[in-house]
Amino acid sequence: MMVKSRRIIVILTALFLLGSVLAGCVGKEQKAEQPPAQQTPAPAPAAPKKQELVFRMGAEVPLDPQHGWSIPANTLGSHIMEGLVRVHDGKVQPGMAEKWEVSQDGKTYTFHLRDAKWSDGSKVTAYDFEYGMRRLVDPKTASEYAWAAYYIENAEAFNTGKITDPSKIGVKALDEKTFQIKLINPAPYYLGYLHFFFFYPDKKEFVEKCGDKFATDADKLLYNGPFILKEWKHEAEYVLEKNPNYWNKDAIKLDGIRVLIVQDRTTAFNMFESGELDFADVPLNLVQKYVSEGKAKLRYTGANDWIKFNLKSGPAILKNKNFRKALAYGVDREEYINAATKGVYDAATRYMLPVVAGLEKPFVQEYPLEFFPKKADVAKAQEYLKKAMQEMNIKKPSDIKIEYLIQDDDVSRLMAESLQDIFRRNLGIEFVPKQVPYKQKLAQDGKYDYQTVYQGWGPDYDDPMTYLEIWLSSSTSTNSGWTNKKFDEVVNLARTTTDAKKRADAMFEAEKILLEEVVFVPLQFRREAWTAKDYVKGVLRPYIGADIDVYTLRLKARSRVTAE
Repeated sequence: MMVKSRRIIVILTALFLLGSVLAGCVGKEQKAEQPPAQQTPAPAPAAPKKQELVFRMGAEVPLDPQHGWSIPANTLGSHIMEGLVRVHDGKVQPGMAEKWEVSQDGKTYTFHLRDAKWSDGSKVTAYDFEYGMRRLVDPKTASEYAWAAYYIENAEAFNTGKITDPSKIGVKALDEKTFQIKLINPAPYYLGYLHFFFFYPDKKEFVEKCGDKFATDADKLLYNGPFILKEWKHEAEYVLEKNPNYWNKDAIKLDGIRVLIVQDRTTAFNMFESGELDFADVPLNLVQKYVSEGKAKLRYTGANDWIKFNLKSGPAILKNKNFRKALAYGVDREEYINAATKGVYDAATRYMLPVVAGLEKPFVQEYPLEFFPKKADVAKAQEYLKKAMQEMNIKKPSDIKIEYLIQDDDVSRLMAESLQDIFRRNLGIEFVPKQVPYKQKLAQDGKYDYQTVYQGWGPDYDDPMTYLEIWLSSSTSTNSGWTNKKFDEVVNLARTTTDAKKRADAMFEAEKILLEEVVFVPLQFRREAWTAKDYVKGVLRPYIGADIDVYTLRLKARSRVTAE
């Protein structure tokens, strides 16, 4: 049964936008008489201006669609490629599919593709979508997001090796321009899910020709989106230019986009101030000033963050629930947030994001809960630590040393140092930060090469299920080693019931199981402030999916103009 969707949009400026720039004006050509030979020739016409947008990402991202599961990858991927649909302002819009039908039982989607081309001039066909989605769940691909396709018939069975015939998966090209998806259960939000990068098409012949070099450089990709990747300066810059083969190219006013890889936010902000970037995140120490002066606005990013435990191969003490409870009650979330983010983030006393949709109101209003305290409950934390030490035969707290894997940016360093200090004071244990580059952190996380790790999750759609299904035993997204039969049963009930209230009750029960089992230590709900140049106006920046809304053709604002 469809749950009423409430798209909570924070109105901010977004700068990825395709239609956010007015094309430069060119005067009507005038004919003139040939000047006499003795006169000085007229000056050559000025070089044409280039409408170019420049912004920053914090790290290089994978551009193989089936491995593009992160928010930055989705953001960049949606510029250079396109799936069946796009989502703008919370609404599903046509992409490669110009129209579709949904069966009466809500389980079969039939898409009709428009006339569209890849950047090499070949047709985008339903067979490309069939190949891409089968590749997503192929065990050989080892996609981090294969589980996202488990709503599709036999996708999980194929991904886990229970069946080996890809034709049994519920994705099928009925002909060159008709593509069908069959789900195991109705999922009203699934149509919007299809705008994510990992559901994008691949041209089989091209992928197989590239082999293991596929998506490793600009010439190892094909493009069907508004832009093509003209140049990929690894670890430094992505250079995008308008795609002449894009089906809606006439609506695109930008000539190009440059994405600079700048890890440090302060450095990026200084580049914004000097005119090198068109927008930037505001450094934490300047947020209050910029917000109060009306130069920036705060928004929920959609992400919530936690300390995750390696319950598969980490230290034995992490498998002790009392020890995990000691950490959860020992965190002073208010102190941590003030120290690490100047109070910009919100303390997470539960798991569910404050603005995610419920039945009629935000879910957290319909199901209120403060499971863990904002201020540390030191007495309770020490009580749980004492129990854990007795059970683990540990003599003193200082004997406990836990490594905390976190990326090596300035904000993360403050976060890690704050937690280290809080746990040392409140529990007497050593919580030791290990900072590594973001890509290395993702790799180590995926291989269970960590003890504890800083992890966050951004929603894929506006429904509590987007935060819950990642903890299913079948999911490959969390890599914690935790499984729970009761949790699986409750979430699967929420997935299959047609009773909206029963579904919401089940999701609340699932959230409480995660908290009671202390599968992670909730830390914060991320908010951020960012600012833009005056010529970037009136754009929405969503908290669902890609970090920036990349497709708004109705907005027109003057942007950076550079000489060719």
